[in-house]
Amino acid sequence: MSDGRVHIRRGRRTDFTAVMALLAASGVAVPVPDRATLRRWRQLVADLGGDLYLALVDDAVVGLVHVTYARQLATPPSARLDQLVVAPSVRRRGIGSALLAFVERRARQRGCRTFTCVVPDADAAVRAFLDKAGTAADAQRFSKPLRD
Repeated sequence: MSDGRVHIRRGRRTDFTAVMALLAASGVAVPVPDRATLRRWRQLVADLGGDLYLALVDDAVVGLVHVTYARQLATPPSARLDQLVVAPSVRRRGIGSALLAFVERRARQRGCRTFTCVVPDADAAVRAFLDKAGTAADAQRFSKPLRD
């Protein structure tokens, strides 16, 4: 019997097919599954300048979050949310919030002082989610200061 709890772990090379299925089910544009795409996936999961984590429920991939980090010469590092996707069948169960909180903690551990994301076509649901998460909107850019 499954317990239905969310488990968050780092993305692996072998997660490619599951992630592509998650993106397709969520209405996100899925790249052509060719060798170049697989190579980009492998580079993403191996990249130490970013975090790609998956949310699993009963060993099924139900969400993903991708964050990249930028080191600055004169200011503290910053984190940028590049993608946050949750499967439609499990939305509104706290999985997106758990993923976001997880990467915010990771960003703080890396010394980041800001956490931003750009949402080009933000709909009301995305704006509400980001507002609830404590981000401040500036047109299409949402940001949140990180404190220790």
